[in-house]
Amino acid sequence: MNRLMTTASMHRLSGPRPAWLCAILAIGALVVGCDPQATNDYRGEPLVTLQGQVVSSGALPPLEAAMLWQRGEPPSTDDLELATVAPVQSGFPASFIISLYQPAPQAARRSLMPGEVVFARATAGAIPFGIATTQVGSLPASGNPSYGIDANHWVIFLASNVPVGSLTEWWLGAALHAGYHLIDVAPFNGVCMTADQLNACAAELVARGVADDGSDNPGTARGFCTASYRLAPAYPGEELVLNLGQVGLNNGGCP
Repeated sequence: MNRLMTTASMHRLSGPRPAWLCAILAIGALVVGCDPQATNDYRGEPLVTLQGQVVSSGALPPLEAAMLWQRGEPPSTDDLELATVAPVQSGFPASFIISLYQPAPQAARRSLMPGEVVFARATAGAIPFGIATTQVGSLPASGNPSYGIDANHWVIFLASNVPVGSLTEWWLGAALHAGYHLIDVAPFNGVCMTADQLNACAAELVARGVADDGSDNPGTARGFCTASYRLAPAYPGEELVLNLGQVGLNNGGCP
């Protein structure tokens, strides 16, 4: 009798399962089968990742690569805010990788003139290993072997897309989309421009909404035309190069 009851009970369990039991088993499978997707220190996908190397005429001191957000007017590098740092790997060449996970800080944001796209500008720099953030308000004078920047590149953050026909398009060399961009920086000497070249440049900027009062004051058409640098989007795959001892853009000569 007991054998018959046991057999019947086994038969009932081996038959179709009730809906509530299937639901419990399904939930259990999900709980057991799902691995954690992120650890507590996971910061998300980087908005931009930059690779580079450090160049020095002598032995390298212990260094870190840093993103230095510039608070001053372009192309100044004497009022900055330290952001992400990354160790410099020893070897030849000494290399580093910097990843940015957040938009640019508000302290570095500005626009070329009212109505233009808001941007922020950073340079990559080499700083002594372990230096405190509060100690990097400005870079020391040129020639200090413990500091250096890549003066030939800026990292530009754009808060929105750059409109075609805008001053910012002319300034950057392209109507770039919102986000991070690596930009080539070349020294330029406005004295080298002929009168016809300067007038043509000023006329183009007037068409883009910039005032021309005949002077080369900052913010005027001729002021932009005679600025000490020219920008252009970097080629894909370009690396940052931190030159120890260099903390500013060299003066441009005439071709």
